Amino acid sequence: MLSRRVAFSFIGLLLSGRAVVFAQTASSPPAWQTGSITEDGACGPNSPGKWVCTPTWGACCGPDGLCGRKEACGTGCQPGYGNCNAPPWTGTPSPDGSCGGTSLYNCTGSSFGACCSAGGQCGDTVSHCGTGCQSLFGKCPPSNVTTDGSCGSANGGKVCTGAAFGDCCSASGYCGNTTAHCGSSCQSTFGTCSAPSNVSSDGTCGANGKICSGSGFGDCCSAQGYCGGTTGHCGAGCQSGFGTCSAPSNVSSDGRCGANGKTCTGSGFGTCCSSNGYCGSTTGHCAAGCQSGFGTCDNGSGSISTDGQCGTKNGKTCTGSAFGTCCSSGGYCGSTTEHCGAGCQAGFGTCSAGSGTISTDGQCGSKNGKTCTGSGFGNCCSPGGYCGSTADHCGAGCESGFGTCSSGSNNISTDGKCGSNGKTCVGSAFGTCCSSGGNCGSTANHCGQGCQRTFSSSCITTNIPSVDGSCGPSKGGWTCNGGNFNTQCCSAGGFCGTTGVHCGTGCQNGYGRCS
Repeated sequence: MLSRRVAFSFIGLLLSGRAVVFAQTASSPPAWQTGSITEDGACGPNSPGKWVCTPTWGACCGPDGLCGRKEACGTGCQPGYGNCNAPPWTGTPSPDGSCGGTSLYNCTGSSFGACCSAGGQCGDTVSHCGTGCQSLFGKCPPSNVTTDGSCGSANGGKVCTGAAFGDCCSASGYCGNTTAHCGSSCQSTFGTCSAPSNVSSDGTCGANGKICSGSGFGDCCSAQGYCGGTTGHCGAGCQSGFGTCSAPSNVSSDGRCGANGKTCTGSGFGTCCSSNGYCGSTTGHCAAGCQSGFGTCDNGSGSISTDGQCGTKNGKTCTGSAFGTCCSSGGYCGSTTEHCGAGCQAGFGTCSAGSGTISTDGQCGSKNGKTCTGSGFGNCCSPGGYCGSTADHCGAGCESGFGTCSSGSNNISTDGKCGSNGKTCVGSAFGTCCSSGGNCGSTANHCGQGCQRTFSSSCITTNIPSVDGSCGPSKGGWTCNGGNFNTQCCSAGGFCGTTGVHCGTGCQNGYGRCS
């Protein structure tokens, strides 16, 4: 690349038959005297060398990124890459999401986002506001804003404020907005640390005055005083004063789908629900085994019922449908005793032997002879005769004759901590996965990379989401699907990201998306 400093003190250019004079001062020489001069007439931030214009091509860098005279020197002229005789272009707020280029639309004030990407599209994501962001046509955050979700002193001093991952930098160096990110040990130098003091930090709620909304454990406070997002937490007995008590949305919020009743459509993780119950958009998610009842699928999943009807009358199966896994004698999918009991068509879904004894109201045990297994309220029958899945249901006094019970229930975590303290998440109120950091939960960050199987029951075993941003066969086989780095690309070097280096040449297609 040719780069030189031109020592002119005065130059006259003939524009449209008249001389336009650009005077150099000792304090502010023209851009073409100090930058890397253009080699082919291209200029501006998107040119190969961020080139500046010279009199040879025309000393003005026009809005289209080409050096020229007259029109190039007026409206839209880029003063950082040549001379201009008009102020920087502010432009009209984009009406269609396009910006810069030939449209000259500006993202500031548009409804599509305030940053103008290198490709000329308005938005607020890292791909819009990060590398290549066009500051003349919108806002561009400081270069120290994280582009991959990592933050803090251990990650090059990257900050979370203004990033798409959340404004708080956790003690372990990840951006987010949960109590785990914004609460104790939050790195205030690299983001905000303003989690409300009344938000639960250990998964307990209600009697202690703590609320579940924003806690990271789930937004509902159960009758027993535990935060969560299941029917057991959000349904009967839910304490509305300490969280939400409406039935949770059926859109997946953690990348899990299918058996938990969650759908991938609209989730942000991908619209296909894989046979293993994870949202995504790869062939592994959308092809063979894809559960069409919980998202979109490619060819191969057409035998799953899409309207709730099943059995011999149409050949459709309920397994994988959104209506329930049992096909009743009348040919309808569901999960009640009527669907799964007498007359249930085993060839088109699951059927429960002796299903007439399954609890339909959450009550169980010796007082009514009902079992919790398959009830939907939780598989453990508490000493008081109620179905659930917390330590109170599955621990001491649990009636094993009417459901499952956790042996050694004194080892079940009661504060959300697990692993090194010998506590298991199985049967806890916080989730069934013990993360690498020793916290119970059910998100991809808990059940993915580093999940401690000895203290968990739901660790992800295939397409395991990366927690630290490493990916590919040389980095443990972690993927950029799900978790903090969902939908990102796995670079040739084995790191998740969204830049051309990650998504272009060498991008590892089986471990994330690729351009």
